[in-house]
Amino acid sequence: MRFIQRSLLILVFWVVAAWADNPVSVPLGHPVYAFLDRMETLGVLPNLMDGVRPLPRSTVARWLLQIDRNRFLLTRIDRERLDNFLLDFRWEIDPGKRYPELPEDRNWYSPLSSWGQFKKDLRRFLKRNQPEEEFHTLVWEDSSGSFYLDLIQDLTYDRRSDGKIRVLNMQTYYIRGTIGNNFGFAARGSQAALTGEKYYREAHPEVKGTFLQDHGSVTYFDRSGGEMALDLSYFEVRFAQQFVQWGLGESGQFIISDYADHFPYFQLQKRWRRVTFSFIHGKLVAEASGDTLAGRPYYPDKWIVAHRLEVTPWDRLSLAFTESYIYGNRGIEWAYLLPLNMYRATEHYLLDRDNKTIALDAELRLQRGLKIYGTLFLDEFRQSKLFTDWYGNKHAVMLGFVNMDPFRIPNFSIRVEYVAIMPWVYTHKYAINRYINNLQPLGYWAGPNSEVWYVHLQKEFHRRLIGGLQLRQWKHGENYPNENIGGDILLGRNILLGDQRVPRQTRKFLEGILRTEKTIRVYLQYEMFNDLFLNLQWQAQSVTRLNSRTNTTEWRFGFRWDY
Repeated sequence: MRFIQRSLLILVFWVVAAWADNPVSVPLGHPVYAFLDRMETLGVLPNLMDGVRPLPRSTVARWLLQIDRNRFLLTRIDRERLDNFLLDFRWEIDPGKRYPELPEDRNWYSPLSSWGQFKKDLRRFLKRNQPEEEFHTLVWEDSSGSFYLDLIQDLTYDRRSDGKIRVLNMQTYYIRGTIGNNFGFAARGSQAALTGEKYYREAHPEVKGTFLQDHGSVTYFDRSGGEMALDLSYFEVRFAQQFVQWGLGESGQFIISDYADHFPYFQLQKRWRRVTFSFIHGKLVAEASGDTLAGRPYYPDKWIVAHRLEVTPWDRLSLAFTESYIYGNRGIEWAYLLPLNMYRATEHYLLDRDNKTIALDAELRLQRGLKIYGTLFLDEFRQSKLFTDWYGNKHAVMLGFVNMDPFRIPNFSIRVEYVAIMPWVYTHKYAINRYINNLQPLGYWAGPNSEVWYVHLQKEFHRRLIGGLQLRQWKHGENYPNENIGGDILLGRNILLGDQRVPRQTRKFLEGILRTEKTIRVYLQYEMFNDLFLNLQWQAQSVTRLNSRTNTTEWRFGFRWDY
C-alpha cells in the first residue's frame, strides 16, 4: 500500500512539474483569429497550421509575443490592436502581472462589489482607454490559478422588405479559469428569446437547428457548453462541448464547421515547430429512428472521429491530411479511440459500415500579403473510375486566395473563394452515417450538388471601426420529384423518388432543379466603448428557381456588450 501511495505522489508531482501552459480555448468568433490570419498572410508570422480551431490561449499568447517582436512591420491600426490583445492575454504571457484593477489587499475584483466601485468602473468604461485589458464582471487571481466571469448581452433586430421582423434577445454567462499553470476550464450558458414572424424568427442563424420552445409569439432556446483542458507538455488533452472548425476557408469548412450546433468531444493535440497532430472523437445527435414501446422516439448513438496531420516544410507552405469518419447504431468503437490508427483500414476491419472521408489541404504564401489555399475533400472514389461520371466519384473542391493591403491600401483585404461539391457528397446508404448533426450539415453548409462563389472586401478604418462588402452566389441542383440525382444531404443514392425504379449510375454536376441564390451584404462594426459593439448590416438577396425570381432586402441592427 505504501508503495502505491508513493507511486501516486510521484505521478502527481510529475504531472504538476510538466505543467507549462494554459490550454483554455479562445472561442470561435474572437477577433484575434482574424488578426492572426492577417499577420500570417503578411509574413509577420510563419504558416500557423491553424486548421483546427479553437486554439489554446497559451498558443495565441506565444504568437502575439512573436508579432510584438516584429511590430515595426505593422500599421498603426495593427499596433493598436496588438497592444489590446497583449493585455487581454496578459495572464498567459506573465501570470505574475496582476489585473490592473485588483486592490493591493485582496486577490479578487468586481465592479458590483460596491456602489463606489461601480461608479469608478463606469467612469473607466466611458473613457475608452487605449490600450486596455478586457472588462470582467468578476476577476480572481493568485499564484495558484485564476477565475474570470463575463456577462454578455446580444440584441439584434432584423427587418425584411416584405415587412417581416425578428428580434433576438440573448444573455450569456461565460466563465474560464486555471488551476495551477496548465489545467484550464471554461463554461458557457446562453438563454435566448426570439420574437417576430414564426418562420422568419426560427430561421435566425443563431438557432443552428437546436431545440426550440414555441410559446405563441415568442420562441425560446438555450445552449450550454464548456471544456476541461490539461497541457502535459507532451500533448494537450481536452474534453469539451463547444463550436469547432476543422479545415480551411472563410465561407465554410468541409470537415467540421460551426454551421450545425456544437457537440461534446474528446481531443488530443500536439504541436511541434513544423508539425501539428490533432485527434477528435465526438458524440452527435442522430435522427429519430422509430418509436420505443413507451411511444417515445428512439435516438441511436452517433459519433464522429477524425485525426489530422499538418506540416510546414518551410515558412510559406503548410500541408494537411485528414481522415474523418461518421458511425453509429452502436457504442464507441475502441479501434477508433487509437489516434494513430489508419482509419481506412480500421473501417474495413469493422466490416465497412461507416462513412469514411479524406481531406487534403494546402496553404501557400506567394509573397507578403498574398496567400492562396485549397482543399480536396474525398467522400468516395475508385481509382479505376477517376475522371468519369460514375456516381461514386463523390468529392468537393475549395480554391481561395486572400490579399492583404493590396494597392498599398493599409488594413484592406480582398478574399475570393470557389467551392464545388459533387452530387451525393456527405450522403450515405445508411441514414445513421449521414454527415449531419441534428439534421444540420456538419461540414460545408451548402450540401451536395452545389457551387459557391464568395468574395469579401474588408477595410479597417480605425481600430474601432470595420466595414466590408460580401458577395455570394450559391447554385444548388435539387432532386427531381421523380429521380434522386444527389441533391439532398438527407437522401443517399439508394433512396428512390416517385416512379424511379433503379438508382442512378452516373452523376452530373448541378443537374436537377437549379436554384440560384445571389446575396450582397454591406456591414459596419463600431466598438463604441471597450467591448461594446454596434453592428449595422444591409443585405439584398435574389433567388431564382424554375423561372421564378424572388427579391428581398434585409436590415440588421445589432448590439453586443461583453463585460
